[in-house]
Amino acid sequence: MFRSFVITALLFCSPVNFSQEKIAMKKLADLDEKLHETSGLAVVDDYIITQNDSGNKSEIYAINKKGEIERTIELEDAPNKDWEDLALDNQGRLYIGDVGNNYNSREWLKIYVLPKGFVDEKKIVPQEIKFRYEDQKDFPPDEDQLYFDCEGFMCAGDKIYIFTKCRTKPFTGISRVYELSQNPGIQIAKRIGEINLCKTGWQFCSVTAADYHEASKTLVLLTYSRMYLVKDFLPSNPEKWKGNLKSYQLPVIRQREAICFKSANEWYMTDENHRALGGGNLYRVYFDTE
Repeated sequence: MFRSFVITALLFCSPVNFSQEKIAMKKLADLDEKLHETSGLAVVDDYIITQNDSGNKSEIYAINKKGEIERTIELEDAPNKDWEDLALDNQGRLYIGDVGNNYNSREWLKIYVLPKGFVDEKKIVPQEIKFRYEDQKDFPPDEDQLYFDCEGFMCAGDKIYIFTKCRTKPFTGISRVYELSQNPGIQIAKRIGEINLCKTGWQFCSVTAADYHEASKTLVLLTYSRMYLVKDFLPSNPEKWKGNLKSYQLPVIRQREAICFKSANEWYMTDENHRALGGGNLYRVYFDTE
């Protein structure tokens, strides 16, 4: 039997706005056991695309709404050092972010690019974006500057936008926002702003996934226990982000590292199968209108 949770926005000490809108979260399926570290989602045709993160095979998986793997696509010459998120551009190309950097010690990071129609392939050699952050000078930097891990990014227009995961000590809750071109090659990620989710702790305030709905200009950011929406997200106007950020509490803390839009007001979400936290499920998240 599916379980449905109704969630309301909770007030906590942060610069985030709080909406009275309700969010519902419904379990759709158990994921195939092979997807024990699901860490990215994208919708392509009738498939939901996902992948496992660090140290797993260089593969992406096309699953159905029952959590079953229907197709496996192998990436050649693309080691899975720490694949952390997926994104689609408006041409149907898929971007796979080898951007995990837990210790902030990696100087060069990669995003692999698959062409439209990749889901029909069994093996594919991706194009590659190799980049570094313009403002990271030390590898690793001091503990109060640990801003260079990433588990969430998205595409908008002809750009890629990276949202870093805060690992600072003391914890600030700040996610730095960087911009890249979608063109393969060597690049420097330009810092364009930041979003301060909260200072409560990494379980609540550290970005673990991101996605963008271009038609409604809505950005979604995920943490282990909360979902954040930024309405009218315009990368060219960082100051406007602060007034349009809303927070929604999710039931219990899970290792949630993947979310994508199903429609303007609906999302797919997965969580990793964690020994202590549980998980390993596919969910539908949506605004509750009852």
